[in-house]
Amino acid sequence: MKNKIICFLSLVVVCFGFVCNCLVPNSNTLEVKNSVKAMDETTDVSKYYTIYDYSDPKKVVLVKGDGVNVDDEYLSSDNKLYRIVAVDNKSKTGKAEFVCDEQLPKFDVQRNENSSKMVAKAAGKKKIGVYHTHNDESYYKPDGTDSVYGKGGIHDVGKQLVDNFRKLGIEVIYREDLHLPHNSGAYTRSQVTASEILKQGNIDALFDVHRDSTPRSEYLTKVNGVQMSKVRMVVGSANQNYYENKEFAYKIKAYADEVYPGLVKDIYMGKGNYNQQLITRGMLFEMGCENIEKELAMNTTVPLSKVVDVILYGSNAASKDSLNDVKLVNPNGEKAVITGIVEQGSTASVSFIWILLGGIGFYFLVLGIVCIFSKDVRYKTGRFFKELFAIRK
Repeated sequence: MKNKIICFLSLVVVCFGFVCNCLVPNSNTLEVKNSVKAMDETTDVSKYYTIYDYSDPKKVVLVKGDGVNVDDEYLSSDNKLYRIVAVDNKSKTGKAEFVCDEQLPKFDVQRNENSSKMVAKAAGKKKIGVYHTHNDESYYKPDGTDSVYGKGGIHDVGKQLVDNFRKLGIEVIYREDLHLPHNSGAYTRSQVTASEILKQGNIDALFDVHRDSTPRSEYLTKVNGVQMSKVRMVVGSANQNYYENKEFAYKIKAYADEVYPGLVKDIYMGKGNYNQQLITRGMLFEMGCENIEKELAMNTTVPLSKVVDVILYGSNAASKDSLNDVKLVNPNGEKAVITGIVEQGSTASVSFIWILLGGIGFYFLVLGIVCIFSKDVRYKTGRFFKELFAIRK
């Protein structure tokens, strides 16, 4: 009888704890923040991750809102590649080791200083998808908060980006589905949305539009005389499409650096998949931070859409409006041609195919050698292929 009473009381305590846990918001899973004053240039950056150079402890390599892990890689604005070697989550600091100076692709273009407005090319076989994993993300100015439980200011930026894509003759499947709350499960929920976009068929690229969390100065820039926000690209390293998506990001940055210098802030290659396992041309764009004006992030969508247009479709299919900003000339002054990724296919894709074929060839080579020395293996292998191809005696 005494044991039954103890078991009953234990069960009551467990149930009470479970109910309390459900009623009290969990700070680890619900990130709906109160309205606070936007931060200025002198604000302490202790709320952000600050990563220092391993060989020069006083040199800041990057500042990032969250998602910093050991072995992540980072390409700076001046194309220096670093690897994160230490992270202290309590102090939100870390160290990055310099790896090398990356050589990005070269484009035979010159900035056209006398560009004039031209009519965009009519829609053709150009089709992309856009969505938001973190719908709540907002901008202090003018949203008055950095997060809302619903469609935040990032949706305004997303719509502007989509409008600019459409002006360039690109068909856009834009989904504003909510994936709240803003926690580790958001990407699992947004994967459903991303998959439904891809089911539309013939999607050339898929973009997840976000907003970073850093001081305003990290993103403030001026591109060809227009004040706007920089863009950070995030590539997921934990999926089979990592090298292809990394190649995509490198090409976007390389072209932007030549035609719209100052537009692309950097590229962060982080631990995770960010739904990029679904497509070989998937990208996460960080459109500024909470402390920068939303209007500046919206200004960014104009050159960014043109960069994507040219990189995807090349000089033969990109809009005239996109190409009007450049002169296509090689070092000898002759007319040059840019071949779009969609047209040429990814070199990483070709490499993957050869690796796959090589792996299959190696497997059959080993199997053949084993069959030579093992009668039992020869018998079982022969029987397997006879059953596979329905061969009867």
